[in-house]
Amino acid sequence: EKDVEDAEYLLKLDPPCEYICVSFVQKGQDLQELIDIMDRLRIPQDKRPKICPKIEKPQALTNIDGIIAKSQSLMVARGDLGVELGVERVPFAQKLLIIRAKDAGLFVITATQMVESMIEAPVPTRAEVSDLQNAVWDGTDAVMLSGEAASGKYPVESVMAEAAAVLEAETTKHLLTPQVYDDFDVEEGNKPQQMDDSRRRTKIVASLGPSSWSDEMLPAMIDAGTDIFRLNCSHRRGGDFERVYPMIRSLAKQKGKRIEVLGDLQGPKFRVAELALDPVPLVEGDILEFGICKSETDHIRPGRITMKPTIEQKALMKACAPGVTLLIEDGLMEVRVTEKVSGTEMKVVVIRGGKLKARKGVNVPDCEIDCAALTEKDVEDAEYLLKLDPPCEYICVSFVQKGQDLQELIDIMDRLRIPQDKRPKICPKIEKPQALTNIDGIIAKSQSLMVARGDLGVELGVERVPFAQKLLIIRAKDAGLFVITATQMVESMIEAPVPTRAEVSDLQNAVWDGTDAVMLSGEAASGKYPVESVMAEAAAVLEAETTKHLLTPQVYDDFDVEEGNKPQQMDDSRRRTKIVASLGPSSWSDEMLPAMIDAGTDIFRLNCSHRRGGDFERVYPMIRSLAKQKGKRIEVLGDLQGPKFRVAELALDPVPLVEGDILEFGICKSETDHIRPGRITMKPTIEQKALMKACAPGVTLLIEDGLMEVRVTEKVSGTEMKVVVIRGGKLKARKGVNVPDCEIDCAALTEKDVEDA
Repeated sequence: EKDVEDAEYLLKLDPPCEYICVSFVQKGQDLQELIDIMDRLRIPQDKRPKICPKIEKPQALTNIDGIIAKSQSLMVARGDLGVELGVERVPFAQKLLIIRAKDAGLFVITATQMVESMIEAPVPTRAEVSDLQNAVWDGTDAVMLSGEAASGKYPVESVMAEAAAVLEAETTKHLLTPQVYDDFDVEEGNKPQQMDDSRRRTKIVASLGPSSWSDEMLPAMIDAGTDIFRLNCSHRRGGDFERVYPMIRSLAKQKGKRIEVLGDLQGPKFRVAELALDPVPLVEGDILEFGICKSETDHIRPGRITMKPTIEQKALMKACAPGVTLLIEDGLMEVRVTEKVSGTEMKVVVIRGGKLKARKGVNVPDCEIDCAALTEKDVEDAEYLLKLDPPCEYICVSFVQKGQDLQELIDIMDRLRIPQDKRPKICPKIEKPQALTNIDGIIAKSQSLMVARGDLGVELGVERVPFAQKLLIIRAKDAGLFVITATQMVESMIEAPVPTRAEVSDLQNAVWDGTDAVMLSGEAASGKYPVESVMAEAAAVLEAETTKHLLTPQVYDDFDVEEGNKPQQMDDSRRRTKIVASLGPSSWSDEMLPAMIDAGTDIFRLNCSHRRGGDFERVYPMIRSLAKQKGKRIEVLGDLQGPKFRVAELALDPVPLVEGDILEFGICKSETDHIRPGRITMKPTIEQKALMKACAPGVTLLIEDGLMEVRVTEKVSGTEMKVVVIRGGKLKARKGVNVPDCEIDCAALTEKDVEDA
């Protein structure tokens, strides 16, 4: 009912919106209802919005040809598709859908969790940028912002981040081959993987720390699928390594598994010093002193930034000349040298401001810093790692700039007379732009290589990392090196038990590129869900391996890794990939709408789930007026809610669902038949009655994006059934319900959808 109402609203707009999305489409016939409404309202053919089905049900993959036949656009709606299909099966389905839709001439939008971290943070993660760019390389016409633009803290920055990422991808697309074979079937994306984990080729590297190195957690991490444990020498304190290392070897022997160990040397770190008092505001345009501490009390204060007098930080100061950029706190703040006062003092201008706190990292992408690759601490840590019995399998060298930087570690092995057959594999971490220029010399002295996307993204620019990653993997593989892809792989799992769609896409694209291993950093070392992080990575890479034979190698044979070090040459006015921004409280004010357009928005999404209180009536004419004023083509996409399935209200507190418990699950018998211990209810809508009718014993229901799972054990009546809890949790009010196992026989458009259309 709501969909019908919303559809009628959208179709009566003047001028009409350019797209109308239909949610939860299962077959081509589901789109006929919207066509019938257009016919009934006598909308001329040249003024009809493009029909855009949202592909978010497994049934849609089976029936894709019939859906495409009635469409002019298509949205890969990865949210519910990931719940129903399994997040690890979405990236391959996405590739197939994009190519099939493009073959039919449809305009394709890729949506959901594109840069979800930007709801709270001003910059995207490496995984999100990788996911965005792989969507562009797959052929998408547009990428969509949901909560990032509608209700996040950084809507304008989200648009700018997407625009920068897709523009960079467009400049390198000519270097990539189409990745899916011509002979394919979209329903391949609907098939579960057929391999068991024992046959997984891609290794999982898990960083050890307080969350994962206890006596209880270590065996659980191995059972979850860890192949290599990382000992981060930045945190070699208090005897933890001495306790953990023999335990790893003992557990591997007990379990009959090959578990390897990677020692990661800290490398030269550049950090600002302590604060004199409170965090210091850096204001754009201000001129500041920047120097080495002159005394133990020469702390950071207004007008002055200091660094401690280490050998490495003195070398940094020496390397800086007027015009050199220094990035602080992963690039959140930026200053540029204006004057060199002495070898340890200079003046800088603030380019990008912020609040400067103590001990934040400093990166200098513009110049090579002439200091030893191994600090005193690194030498001590390397000697410790080399004396372990049995020895660790890998040693990582951080911030490598050239092949000679690895010679220091080789010299230590020679000095300690480590036999060749017992030497760990040398693994340079590629995290400096200079390393891309000097990659052949680095590879010549290595047996492994890590694409360390954290600092590489700061120094190179996050939007240039995914292409550099592809080039590095292929060049290293050509030389026979073992390649590890690292940093922000499933960073959301530091706080959440499941990865985002972008993270799974990033993981799988790394596997399709040829990586040998994917690494967990904070997710495993200090996150809330270390075991789940390993399991999520293992499931994602295993799924990617089962489809890899359907994909072509993506980078041309004739390439140069230094291509990944080159900035894009296009201006934003030539960007082809469209940015779709969802409107909401964060972005639809009189001040924010023009800023969203200036940032690069091409299409605004009106989410009919929230068509209340006259906001659409206020915003729509403003969009059209601003587009005219700015001389820009700005389109509008109306997104019908579709049939939503949700549990009802709570009687009291959230209800614990305990694995193995048998519960009643039914339609509310009265207005007070709320969720309570032993009973889950749903409101008596037409759609939810249809869901109950479709459920048979054995059918799975996923609650709250799959965080909880129940399975039907008995059908009591058309509106009542019994279920067993498969995966428990705390059930709250109005949480979504997905039923991946069956087609639900209800109208594609609710009454509200028709009204909205």
